[in-house]
Amino acid sequence: MLLSTFIIINNLQAQDISINLSIRWSEGPYILNPDSIVKCPELVVSYTNNSDNNLYFRKFSYYREGIPDFLWGAMETMAFDPEMLEIGYHEYRKKHRDYISHIVKSITNKQYKNDRFVVAIDLPYSNYADWFIVDEESWYDKSGGCPDIINRDLQYINDYLSDTIYRNKDERKDYYMMTFNEKDITKRAIKTKTAHQFMFLKAGETKEDVFNLTCFDLVKGTYTFILNGNEFKSQVLTEWRFGEPDKFLPLPKKVGQYKLYSGEFSSNSVTVTFE
Repeated sequence: MLLSTFIIINNLQAQDISINLSIRWSEGPYILNPDSIVKCPELVVSYTNNSDNNLYFRKFSYYREGIPDFLWGAMETMAFDPEMLEIGYHEYRKKHRDYISHIVKSITNKQYKNDRFVVAIDLPYSNYADWFIVDEESWYDKSGGCPDIINRDLQYINDYLSDTIYRNKDERKDYYMMTFNEKDITKRAIKTKTAHQFMFLKAGETKEDVFNLTCFDLVKGTYTFILNGNEFKSQVLTEWRFGEPDKFLPLPKKVGQYKLYSGEFSSNSVTVTFE
């Protein structure tokens, strides 16, 4: 149940691009009984072009048709099986996970230090982005650190939602690519192949992205959703190697009728309590 929602607005009209976060409820299948229809919470990310120009820019994480990925460091250990090489580690893990058992434990036997978290949504340089959860106190006093247990639990729930309940058939080959290739950010590619990575807004236009928050509703607690950063970049990551400087390439200054927007945007945060 949603008990309360608080929205903090920081001059949303101050920049050419403003982004508004809000919460709404829609009907969807219940994760533990897909034949039952329940009210599911959603985070709505609304992009508005306040300028007189048609603009395009990188948008926030978009993966799995609105079911987020979470950053977590408690990597799952599995004994080597030749099948891993045949079908890939991701498909192998999906095939051999005991989702329901883990989800039930996540709901009934929570091991989190507290029940107040900040959910930071990345605007990535690269081709891949995560949401990450930080204890509220750690976020505001800058002591940092991701609480692995809740990130892991939320990821399990969302993997199950994506793979089983919603049967996501997203076949984009860039799903797990960490960087862009030069050919991915040509004008033609941005219109077609990588268009889903960008937001295109005509002057005065507003468009929405919607993210499923079922996982938060299941594990309960209070969550403040924020956008991690306040500036759109004019370049993207094209090469990353440990211990070496990152390499970037500029985005086209114009794609069709849309000019590249780089610079600050204004946004708000929204706090939701599930009990």
